[in-house]
Amino acid sequence: MQRSSTRNDFMSLLKKIILFDEAPDPFRQMLCEAVVPAEYSGGILYRQGEPGDWMVIVLSGRLEKSILQHPSSPEISIGEVGPGGICGDMGMLGVSKVRSHSCKCIEQSSLLLLSKTAFRALVDMTGGIEKYPLLQQLETMQNLTGDTESFYGLPCFRKMERECVKKTCEFLEPRLYYPGMALMKEGEMGFEMFIVYSGKVEVLKGSMRVAELGGGVVLGDVAVFGSDKRRTATVKCLECTLVYVLNGEVVHETLEQFPRTKQIHDHDYIARLLRFELEKAAEEVDHLENFYGKCHPMKTDEVSRDIFGRDVDVK
Repeated sequence: MQRSSTRNDFMSLLKKIILFDEAPDPFRQMLCEAVVPAEYSGGILYRQGEPGDWMVIVLSGRLEKSILQHPSSPEISIGEVGPGGICGDMGMLGVSKVRSHSCKCIEQSSLLLLSKTAFRALVDMTGGIEKYPLLQQLETMQNLTGDTESFYGLPCFRKMERECVKKTCEFLEPRLYYPGMALMKEGEMGFEMFIVYSGKVEVLKGSMRVAELGGGVVLGDVAVFGSDKRRTATVKCLECTLVYVLNGEVVHETLEQFPRTKQIHDHDYIARLLRFELEKAAEEVDHLENFYGKCHPMKTDEVSRDIFGRDVDVK
C-alpha cells in the first residue's frame, strides 16, 4: 500500500471495523504494512475444525460462511461477508484455536490477511493492550472455546444429564460479537438459540431496555421451541461477548435421546413461556386501557370527562 490514496482508503475502512475502531492511530497506520493482500476467484479459505490464527478483511467481493452440524447432513450457510467485513477473527484473537465454521469465496474477491503474530507485534509496538480497550476484554476469553468442562456448571445445563450436556456440546457453534452488535432483532424469524458464555448483553422491547444479562443465560429459546418463530425482543451486546449457538432442530433431536432431561427442560420452558405470556397479556391490557379506558362501569358524562377530557351535554 505505497500510494497515499490507497492508504487513506484503507485507514477509512479500518475506522468502520469495530475491531480496529478504538485502536490507537499509530496502530492503524502500521497495519497497512502488516496485512498480506490476496486475490481469490473462488474456493475454500479455511474449513471448520482446522487450526487457524489469521483473519480476513474483505476489500471487495463476497465470502460465505457455513457450518456442518452433522457429518451426514449438508452444510448450513450462516451468512455472507462483503466489503468492509471480517472473518476468522476468533482464531487471530486467540479466542479459539480451531475454526468454528468454513469460509469460501463465492465471487472474485480482494482480501487482506492478518496473522496473530503480526497483530500482536503491532499491539506491543503501539502501547500494548492498555491502549486497546477492546483487547483488554478479549484477554479474558483466551482459548475459552476449548473449555467444554465448564459447560456442566452453567445455569442452563445444571439440571441436565451429564451425557446430554456432552452430546449438546458437540453441536455448539461459538461466535464472537462486538459491542453494539445484535444477536437477534425483535420481529425477525428465529431458528437458533444462544447461550451467553462470557460478556454482557441488553434486552430491548422496542427502544426500552428491559434487562441486562451476563454469562450463563439462554436467549432465543422461546422462538426455537414455540410455534411462533418471531423474536420477541432485540438483544444487543454491551461488550465483547462470546456466544454459543444451537440450531433448533439439533436441540430437539438431542433432547429426544434423553427423556428425563427432556421432561425437565419442557417443564422449565413452559414455566418461562407462561411468565412471558402473562407479561405480554399485561402489556396488551395496559395498551388497551390507555387507548379505550379501563373496563369498569361509568356514566357517559364521566367517560367523556375523565377519559376524553371534555364535557358532554346529555339531554
